[in-house]
Amino acid sequence: MKKKKSHKKRRVSKKSNIMPGTSISKQRKAGRQVIPEKEDLQPAPLKKDVYKKADNGAFVLKRYFIIARQFLADAKVELKKVTWPTKKELLSTTAVVIVLVLLIAFYLGIVDLGLVKIIKNVIK
Repeated sequence: MKKKKSHKKRRVSKKSNIMPGTSISKQRKAGRQVIPEKEDLQPAPLKKDVYKKADNGAFVLKRYFIIARQFLADAKVELKKVTWPTKKELLSTTAVVIVLVLLIAFYLGIVDLGLVKIIKNVIK
């Protein structure tokens, strides 16, 4: 009589929810959360951390400098994520905006002249 092999389930780490020993594509198909390399992970600093760095016993001015520096660092990180338009896209959208502004200005000018004539006729 043959013994049946017991199939052990792979253990999944409770913290990261990653299946060890499987490729990233298989984990994605399985619906698992894929965590990138340590270099890609940059946890967003919490405001509490900034306030902890700026000790309550420190000068108020120093505290504001620390908070301002953190804000500028966060802004720099966000600006790196921006997709900037090409020169062609920029020129085409600028032209569209200028044309629409001129059309709306012309339309409002005509409406304004019409209303002025109506009001002058009502007052006389």
